[in-house]
Amino acid sequence: MRVDAKNLATSIMKLKKLIISDKILFYRLIIVALSWFTIITGWIIGSISSGDPFSWLVGFKYYTMQTNLMVTIWLTLAIIWHNKPESLKKITGPLKGAFTLYITTTFVFFAILLQVFYIPTGWAAFSNLILHYITPITFIVDWILTENIDRYKWKYLPYWTLYPIGYLIFAFIHGVISGDYLYPFLDLSVRGPVRYLIIICFLLGVGIVMASLYIAINRKRTKN
Repeated sequence: MRVDAKNLATSIMKLKKLIISDKILFYRLIIVALSWFTIITGWIIGSISSGDPFSWLVGFKYYTMQTNLMVTIWLTLAIIWHNKPESLKKITGPLKGAFTLYITTTFVFFAILLQVFYIPTGWAAFSNLILHYITPITFIVDWILTENIDRYKWKYLPYWTLYPIGYLIFAFIHGVISGDYLYPFLDLSVRGPVRYLIIICFLLGVGIVMASLYIAINRKRTKN
């Protein structure tokens, strides 16, 4: 009887894990479908309006598009490898932590620094909602629900900052060459050297705080 009870408990636990796993898969399918729909439809609309199917690629110089593409590709791979734990393990842990950090900064910085400057209509309004709010928030929720197995290390922190620093350097060089600094708060010609440096320090500081929070939360949840 004890053996049967133990086997029954094991079977129930496996069933619960399977149900949770299927729910996560369904959740990811919805997010990735909405995200790819937004990206692809944006390409189609941009191609039709400009007459050039490659003009749309210019949009990927923006941090928002880059980070959304990152998490959309990540979700696509997570769905493909849903029943392949060894393959799925390659994109969880530090990589997912980094992507979650980047899409979080997309959401936070847009809400704080850019929302007042950008009031889109029509398709642009829908795209703005998906790229700046829905995808970031749902990916953060996915991290909360699933990223509780691999234990993060504090040494991930400097590696996670490489991409944001690289992007800021790219935006600066792009602005110096073309006069377009991509984002109004990064416009050196308007802000001036001192305010520009203060803004850069603020952005990096907030990013480091966010990264530290993700690492600390993960370490708390995976504490043995």
